[in-house]
Amino acid sequence: MKRTEPGSGNRERPVMEATLWIIGRKGLDGVTHRAVAAEAGLSLGAITHHFKTRDALIDGALRFALVRETGRLQALALSLQGKAFDVEAWLEFLVGWYDQELKTRGEIHIACYEAFLAAARNERYRTVVGEWFETWRQSAELALRAGGSAEPRRHAELFVSALIGMLLQQLAIPRRGFRREMAASLLALIKSLIGAKA
Repeated sequence: MKRTEPGSGNRERPVMEATLWIIGRKGLDGVTHRAVAAEAGLSLGAITHHFKTRDALIDGALRFALVRETGRLQALALSLQGKAFDVEAWLEFLVGWYDQELKTRGEIHIACYEAFLAAARNERYRTVVGEWFETWRQSAELALRAGGSAEPRRHAELFVSALIGMLLQQLAIPRRGFRREMAASLLALIKSLIGAKA
């Protein structure tokens, strides 16, 4: 299913990014129309015209983040179809992308984890977070199937859980050598799941 990125190609994009930066720095409670306007460098009226409520602003930003992150994962996994699959090359790309993202856009990824916690407290966020996890799983499942997994769905769930945990740990306690360590750990996990084919 192709998703349309909220705010893509128009003036809503900086609003979505500004909202995510605020969520990453202050949590969902930090989001107000006025704070987003200041962060985005726009008038308060411009924000309230497109997003009547604070909830609409937060929902739009979370969907924007969902599409942005999972779109790349989907494209990577789909590119594997019909090609000889190289687990290490796939992991190098995936880990390299996340390593750069956490260094340059860490607040946006913190916002993703804020969304996970929000979903634990409030049903209104569970749909978007559920889509997030499902897209991650589908992407990993395609890759692991291409790599020879006998149980790609179950293995993808384990892989995604490990990936999410490693990213959260790096956000909470940044450490040097993260990219190398993460790639090695995920490769070891895949080898244990699908065997010598990895």
